[in-house]
Amino acid sequence: MTEAPTVEREPVVETELDLLVTVIVSIVVGVGLVVGTRASATALLAAVAGVQALLAFAWVFGTQVPGRKGALVLATLAAAGADVAVSVWPHDKLGPLLAVVGLAIPALFVHQLTRGAARVHVVGSMSAVAVLVLAEVGAAGLVQLRHEFGGGDLGAKVAAAAAASLAGALLIGCLVDLVAPIPRFDPAVPRGLLGLLAAAGLGASLGYLMLRGEADFVGGRSAFVGAALGALAGFVAIGTAFVLHSTGSVTGPAARWMRGVLSAVLPIAVLAPVAFLLCLAIRS
Repeated sequence: MTEAPTVEREPVVETELDLLVTVIVSIVVGVGLVVGTRASATALLAAVAGVQALLAFAWVFGTQVPGRKGALVLATLAAAGADVAVSVWPHDKLGPLLAVVGLAIPALFVHQLTRGAARVHVVGSMSAVAVLVLAEVGAAGLVQLRHEFGGGDLGAKVAAAAAASLAGALLIGCLVDLVAPIPRFDPAVPRGLLGLLAAAGLGASLGYLMLRGEADFVGGRSAFVGAALGALAGFVAIGTAFVLHSTGSVTGPAARWMRGVLSAVLPIAVLAPVAFLLCLAIRS
C-alpha cells in the first residue's frame, strides 16, 4: 500500500528529468549555434558538427536502436559528408545534401548485411538509422542558410535568427510543459498545446527582434519566419516525445540523459533545411 505512490511517481520523475535536460541542452546548443553563426562560417560549421555528434549518440543510445556500432559509423560518415558538401559547394542550395542522402541509401542496406548473427529487428533498425542519417545531413542546412544570404552580416543574422527561434521554442516549450502540460495530446505523454503555443510565440518574438530592419524580412515576415519555425520545433519536439515513449524505458543513467539530449538536438537538425527553404521563399 505504501509503495504504490513511488511506483506511480517514477515515470513522472523520469519525464521531468528528460525535460530539464532538454532545457539545459537547448540553451547550450542554441547559444553555441548563434555565437558560431555570428562569428564566421567556420565557427558555425564547428557548432553544427557538435550538434551532429550529440545527435548521433543521443539517438543511438537514447532509443536503443539495434545495430548501434554501424549506426554510429553511418551517422559519422553522413555528418562528415554533409559538412564537406556545404563547404565545397556553398552556393548550390540544398543540392549537395541530397547527393549525400543518395549515397547513404545503399550504405543502409550494407549496414544490415554486416550485422551477421545479430541481425534482428531489421526493419526497425534500418528505419531508425535512416532517420538518424537524414537528421545528420539536415543539420548542415544551417551552414548553407548562412551561405545563401551572403557571407556578410545578413547571412549571419538570418542563420542566427533561425537557430535562436528553434532553440528558444524548444526551451520555452519544455518549461511550460514542466509547469502545465495542458491540454495533453495524449494522457501518457506530458506535452501539451500550451507549450506548443508558447513555442510559436517566442519564435515569432525572436525572429522579429533579430531580423527587424532587414529589407528581405519587412512587413511582418521576420515574425512569421520565427513563428513558423517555433511552431514546427514544438511539433517535432512533441513527436520526439512520442518516439521516446514508444521505445519504453532505458537502463542506465547515461541512456536517460541521452533521451533529454535527443529532444533538444533532433528538432534543430531536422528543421534546419526547413528553415533554409522558408527563408528562401520569404526572400523571393
